[in-house]
Amino acid sequence: MGFSAEGLKRCGGASRASGRSAQLFSPKAMLGGIATAAVLLGSSQAAAQSQPAAPAPAAQNVDAFRQQADQLAVRRCANLFSAIGQTATAGSTYAVQVHANRDNPDAHAVQGVAGINYDTPEIRGQAAGIVLAAPVGNACEGQLVRIAPFQEPCPQVVSLLPAGSRESARLAGVPLYDLAGNQGQALLVTSGNSCVVVTVAQMATTQE
Repeated sequence: MGFSAEGLKRCGGASRASGRSAQLFSPKAMLGGIATAAVLLGSSQAAAQSQPAAPAPAAQNVDAFRQQADQLAVRRCANLFSAIGQTATAGSTYAVQVHANRDNPDAHAVQGVAGINYDTPEIRGQAAGIVLAAPVGNACEGQLVRIAPFQEPCPQVVSLLPAGSRESARLAGVPLYDLAGNQGQALLVTSGNSCVVVTVAQMATTQE
């Protein structure tokens, strides 16, 4: 199931939880609007060696990214990881599985893989997100990848990008856009008459 152009909006070793993000954004924010998470403080977590932990249910408004990071004893980059996760899933109901290193979670990256479902009067459809945060020196760095299919051709989806976005390259024929406002990049992948938008953004904290 893909997104329609009408009302397009912005778009847990392994522990799993579900949650609902309370925020709903404009169409342009779904394709961009990611850089704000970078200012939140965070730390780091572990991914080199992952293990599953017991699934824990989460209420609709619970931050499942934070909940599962806590269960896996992730402390250092937990704030950044949570901020990126909430950015990736804003306006949706989602389920996430988080992976962290078993022996030393704060010495490695923490990773979350999320299934995302939008079901509101303004937007309906599924998407997927991958969230990563890792320690770098005394700070933390993180990355978000979000994959969202749209039921419109890519040339129409281009008009939904933040104003000022520009095509910066063609990667094997796939257009890559730099999103305005330093909000990351977006690959627009044609799939028949539809368009799969892959949004990528990086975030960092300046201290633990």
